[in-house]
Amino acid sequence: MRPVKKLFTLAVLLLMFVSGVNFPVSAKPAEQWSADQKVPGYLDDTFTPYLIADQNRTVHAFASQWIDDGKRRLAVVYRKWTLAGGWTRPVDVLIAGSGSANFLGAFLDSFGTIHVIFANGEAQNNSIYYASAPIELADSALEWSVPAKVATGVSGINSAAITGDDKGNLVIVYSGNLDGSGVYALTSPDSGQAWTNPLPIFLTPEEELAAFSLRLFVSSTQQIRASWNVVTNLGVDELLYFSSYDVKTGQWVRPVELDKRINEEGYFGPSFPSMVDNGEEIVVFYNGGKPSTGRPVQRVSVSTSGGNTWSDPVVPFPEHVGRSGENALVLDGEGRPHALFIQRIEFEIDGKYSIVGGIWHSILESGSWTSPDRFVTTYAPHDVRAVVVQGNILLVLWREDPGTGEHGIWYSYSELDVPESPITPFSTAIAPTPIGPLTEPTQIVQAPTAPAISDTQRDILDGNTNPASPFIAGIIPVFIVVAGVVIVFMVMRRRS
Repeated sequence: MRPVKKLFTLAVLLLMFVSGVNFPVSAKPAEQWSADQKVPGYLDDTFTPYLIADQNRTVHAFASQWIDDGKRRLAVVYRKWTLAGGWTRPVDVLIAGSGSANFLGAFLDSFGTIHVIFANGEAQNNSIYYASAPIELADSALEWSVPAKVATGVSGINSAAITGDDKGNLVIVYSGNLDGSGVYALTSPDSGQAWTNPLPIFLTPEEELAAFSLRLFVSSTQQIRASWNVVTNLGVDELLYFSSYDVKTGQWVRPVELDKRINEEGYFGPSFPSMVDNGEEIVVFYNGGKPSTGRPVQRVSVSTSGGNTWSDPVVPFPEHVGRSGENALVLDGEGRPHALFIQRIEFEIDGKYSIVGGIWHSILESGSWTSPDRFVTTYAPHDVRAVVVQGNILLVLWREDPGTGEHGIWYSYSELDVPESPITPFSTAIAPTPIGPLTEPTQIVQAPTAPAISDTQRDILDGNTNPASPFIAGIIPVFIVVAGVVIVFMVMRRRS
């Protein structure tokens, strides 16, 4: 009888242990990373390139890089990457009429056209220029349209973004100072042939503040999402905002404040937001806060109501600290958000300070973030950017931390455990016909009022539910069966 009693006792203790443990994250992802390599052809001081992917297994990369065509200035440089063929050579495709072309953003539409924007001008009075080219011919400077000035009054920090829908509508947002410091927007209904005049969709509460890290993302329902943070003229991060643009009505929702810096010593304001919308949830991932270590952490806000209501900011990785420029947030072929960020874990061994650093990667699944896997780089990384190709290849680029040296642009990739998306040819539909210059005002509307999120819903959004719950639910029937077998066995032994 003693072995049976021991088995029964062990089963009870195991069930009690599993029920009481609250695992903060789910299992570690199984993806493996390629060894990092330097991207050939970039200068050592080039900023991390901007990446877009098509549906033909190809990544298109843009950056501003110094050229010498009789006078040293920045030009927009383009190149491609495929898993099978690697990197093509960099090509200077766009230059400003005078001065430098500071690259700001790119968008690939459903007609197979790449749209780009760059800044050019004086430090406090820049202008935004727009150009486009067919994707198949983007590596030829002769195939790009002549850059057209579409906006003025760009602030000196040169932050902007461009995106669009599948019907030829384009949207540009930028940090400007035309009628006060803030975020300005302009739109085109015909694939960039004509543009509205830029008008503010947000003005900072104080003139010495400026919008920065502007991000745009188009949802599966063709709603355009925008996020940005606000910084002082000394570079102190203060505020984080979100807004949406409805292409059909031409209206912007009044910006919603997601986070702000608390005026306490050692508190870090929200910085470097990245954003995705998979049709079920909008996720804004950024750096900030005041952990017990005195270092900033990664924070997340989530909306499951199209941006009407938001979860309180949470810290999914409290042991990871520090700030190293831009973070990245991308969707795989199954709509799962993948976060890429550069931080470190600090600890002491026998009184000696030590760190574990690198690029970290986590996936948001069913309301919980996976335990971050770590990628060790050759040089200290900074300003990470990423893109998912064909739904299952995650390509990541970064530059060396400028405080440690300059060794160019580096990259790695991971093959995700999801099916490859079908190769989709570009639409053969005719792009919209030009209709001439537009001057309609961009409208701002009040955000709809939605019911407050319940405590139960907030626990799910914040990842506070016990990820062991499914395991507990599954083990209870097993426990009942084992207990029943033990009881029957004991009764039979007594009768015998």
